[in-house]
Amino acid sequence: MINLIGDNTVRLREALRTAIAKVNDLHRDTCALDQGAVPASTAVMIRERDDVLEYLVLSDNVLVLDLGDNGIQTVTDKRVEEVASDEMRAALQGPTGTPEHAARVSELVTVQRSLRNRPGGYWVAATDPAAADEAITGTVDLAKVRQAALLTDGASRLVDSFGALSWEQLLDLLRTEGPAALIARTREAELADPVGERWPRFKRSDDASAAYVRIGQPVPLSSGTQRVERRLKRPERQKITRSRQVYRDEKGYFFDPTAQGWVALQTPTVRWGTVPVDLAPVLGVAIGDEVLIRDRIMGDPETGEAKQLATSYLPSDISRGTQLAERDTGEGGIYDRLEGTGHRPLKWSESVSARMPSPEEAETLGLPTDVGVPLLRLVRVTTSPSGRVVEVNDTRMSAEDFEVGYDIQRSRSAQLPRSDDDST
Repeated sequence: MINLIGDNTVRLREALRTAIAKVNDLHRDTCALDQGAVPASTAVMIRERDDVLEYLVLSDNVLVLDLGDNGIQTVTDKRVEEVASDEMRAALQGPTGTPEHAARVSELVTVQRSLRNRPGGYWVAATDPAAADEAITGTVDLAKVRQAALLTDGASRLVDSFGALSWEQLLDLLRTEGPAALIARTREAELADPVGERWPRFKRSDDASAAYVRIGQPVPLSSGTQRVERRLKRPERQKITRSRQVYRDEKGYFFDPTAQGWVALQTPTVRWGTVPVDLAPVLGVAIGDEVLIRDRIMGDPETGEAKQLATSYLPSDISRGTQLAERDTGEGGIYDRLEGTGHRPLKWSESVSARMPSPEEAETLGLPTDVGVPLLRLVRVTTSPSGRVVEVNDTRMSAEDFEVGYDIQRSRSAQLPRSDDDST
């Protein structure tokens, strides 16, 4: 399929038709292709061609396009939901996981299967190449498109089924944290409603796949050459020394001497939003709860090179309406403000991990997108004397440029046992 749509002279419907036919040829001698229960797939694809973005959607996928000032455009194929409407309504009744519910879903599947790939029914990529001719296709002015998401219905349900996110919030999640975070947040929501009382559905979880694209980003012509060049020019790592101490100077608090000279390269952004799925339980809030988010890009003041991204998350009940929610938090920053409002003395703990960067993180830190440079991630938890978490700081930096180092102290138990022959 990738080879087919790479040829701009081949229309997307024709590419899908050809792909179905070629898959049929691969299985014709070993599979019964004329059976009704053959494997089938939905399809969604986009392609840049000249000054337009072409798209194709077949069956229950969702294409989300961010058109900037023109808002969000979604393209969906809902024909599978429009057939067997009585059976579908019945299948959405009652708690999932019961024999009665399973029987209603089975009846729905039987009726839908009888209407698959035929006029008056719905269309899906199975063994009939003619299904490609029924796909929804179109074009959008390429200059208007900023970003796009290609989603199966299992990945779009936070918006179109659960109403837990808007399309704008879904795109923001994909842009900043990637598809894995979207799917993780979807699974969390599903687990919070295991039998479908709040959000009626056919089963607790559905297959979820998501692809995110930033339109207009250059694609290297020879990523292999770039990989070789980066290996030859790999920078010497700087050691971030975690001495298990916190320092303070005239600019505020810092946690390692290497970062003392760094400054905020841009005015810090302050906004209200949701904490990443993996940090919500650390902060002690529910997934989707609104929190205060403070973002800073720290770097070398002389070169202007970004060295680290630092994001602080604070519970809304202690930050709303305070100086914590202002751009300028004053001398000593948020930690002086927290200690000045009854959380003194603060304590900190820290964990170190790694993950791959989002496209936005890679761009800000100047990381290549084709050679897999991970982020070094330091998550610092700030607690009050009562034990309440009052801030979680998520710091990210290039694992190619930095490493974490610390001294190892010898415990009293880690000593060579003395013997009677020891003279000292």
